[in-house]
Amino acid sequence: MDRLDAMRAFVSVADLEGFAPAARKLGLSAPAVTRLVASLEEHLGARLLQRTTRSVTLTDVGARYLERARRILGDVEEAEGSVQAERTQPSGRLVVSAPLMFGRLHVGPIMSARSCRPT
Repeated sequence: MDRLDAMRAFVSVADLEGFAPAARKLGLSAPAVTRLVASLEEHLGARLLQRTTRSVTLTDVGARYLERARRILGDVEEAEGSVQAERTQPSGRLVVSAPLMFGRLHVGPIMSARSCRPT
């Protein structure tokens, strides 16, 4: 069981108040979401959701876990976003080795157009 996937499934079930809506949101089958939540509950040794034939509600433990799971998933998304932003936005010093005339005619104008300063 991937705990982050299980947390995402649990948060979706809690937010949407059902396994079927959570499954649609996550692009999984309802039984797959049920298995993820059940394995998370088994791993934690606590019941997070109270299930009936008509509704799904949080237990007291589930409500406390939901807050922390949201915070953890938010932190993971933020960390992944910052890495992806760094990967897509070049930064740092660029050193180009080229003959002087080639640099003046070709490299310099390109660097100036991109708001970088050649050194």
